[in-house]
Amino acid sequence: MTAAQVQPAVRSGLDHLRAARQGGYAIAAFNAVNLETAQAIVAAAEATRSPVILQISHNAARHGGLAALAALGLSLKRAASVPIILHLDHAETPEVALEALHLGFEGVMLEGDDPATLRPLAAASHAQGGYLEAEYEVVVKGERRGERHDDPATLGQFAQDSHCDLLAVDLGSAHKQEDKTARLDFARLQALAAATPLPLVLHGASSVPEDELAHAAALGVAKVNLATDLTLAFTGAVRDSLSGGAKDPRTYLAAGRSAMQVRAEHYLRVLGSAGRA
Repeated sequence: MTAAQVQPAVRSGLDHLRAARQGGYAIAAFNAVNLETAQAIVAAAEATRSPVILQISHNAARHGGLAALAALGLSLKRAASVPIILHLDHAETPEVALEALHLGFEGVMLEGDDPATLRPLAAASHAQGGYLEAEYEVVVKGERRGERHDDPATLGQFAQDSHCDLLAVDLGSAHKQEDKTARLDFARLQALAAATPLPLVLHGASSVPEDELAHAAALGVAKVNLATDLTLAFTGAVRDSLSGGAKDPRTYLAAGRSAMQVRAEHYLRVLGSAGRA
């Protein structure tokens, strides 16, 4: 038997998410908007030997350009010694999601819950070995009001109709909230987890106390989206560096990168993915 024959198979991003669901831990999806934030995410994953989702939002793509951010993410992914999953978050149109897949994103999430719109996107994702995250329920985000279905049993039918691989659900969190005052509905999470074997996704996790995030991971949430808390760490460190007299962007951006990495490492341990790479 040759050396090549004994090498373990490369696991896809969906493989890692399924393993997290089965293993009672979660993979963090951290948002990147530029070089330094992306580097902080990858460095945290390397330091903790954790798989991680490097997440680019549609809003970030408006700022930095989808192709440019894809190239950045793919470059870091190729150089990393741990699994880096490149994911497009909150795509507002199927066209943008399809563009992301063409650029090399492994996973995409489309806003909206129309199975007829989601199915072609799922097919495109699966054709290249990727996955589709579907928004079964809306977690409140700015002008987007929260949306929760009354009967958790409809989750399984939605998954079947949409052909999706991950399901974003509403457990009581909120996007862009700085205070950790949200309380998750664990009875509802157990009912949703019983309705499908698919990995569940929690959006707006910065609003949730850390012990509740860990408990949610144990009950079926396999992808946890975190942006605001890490952004605050980055911005605070940049502000401190500027107040200290820093003038070179490399100096204050490096301070932000280091602070964000520390915070990301902490969450990777909280969610139980450290050491799972």
